[in-house]
Amino acid sequence: MGAPHATWSPEEVSASTVAATAVGTRHHLLKLEGYSLLKTTHAKSGSYIESSAFKVGGHTWRIRCYLNGNSKEYPGFVSLFLYLCSDAAGPAVHAVYEFALVRHQGTPPAYGHQGKPSKTSHGVRSVVSAFGGKDNSCGWGLSRFIRVEDLERSSFLQDDCFAVRCTVTIVQERTVKEKAVQAHDMARLGILCKCDDDVCKRHHARPAETFLERFANFCYSICRGPVRIMQRNLFLA
Repeated sequence: MGAPHATWSPEEVSASTVAATAVGTRHHLLKLEGYSLLKTTHAKSGSYIESSAFKVGGHTWRIRCYLNGNSKEYPGFVSLFLYLCSDAAGPAVHAVYEFALVRHQGTPPAYGHQGKPSKTSHGVRSVVSAFGGKDNSCGWGLSRFIRVEDLERSSFLQDDCFAVRCTVTIVQERTVKEKAVQAHDMARLGILCKCDDDVCKRHHARPAETFLERFANFCYSICRGPVRIMQRNLFLA
């Protein structure tokens, strides 16, 4: 008794999109007044000044400012770090943070390149960082934000005070399974839609093929023909 005839179904394709979007942004201003006294009381590396708590994207954050480096490896630097205070044991929170010294006249600072001070501003922007979660730190920041001597010579320090602006943007990832595969995605896979259904045709509508595309598809069909015949004969044997 021969084997049953094989039923050949058309190639099926599904697709999903993973998108990262910014869902919330907030600025927090940390002002340090009486800098000369604060510098004395926080002269030891690792000693920090902490801001009040503020919320961004439903999460609570604080800024830590180290006036002589966040560790013994960075003496002589002002270090700035952003810390996640809530949900530290939960899923990781992805965020982009920006630190910038604020000019005393209150105008918004422009961001400097790689943290190098300019005549008007000094700022550094991070990449997306993961705060909290199982394998991540609750705090990320800049150990070498600015040299202490550069800060003290700059116009940012006036009347024994300076201010830092921190901008936090929360980033979320979202995965969506597409209801219908777009024509350009099918073309990227080298698959042509041969559907007879009008709805499917509308979903997979694509511009007319060029001569090179038609020639390539013709060559592909010639090469695939003998293979499909051999496969069918194996099932019929």
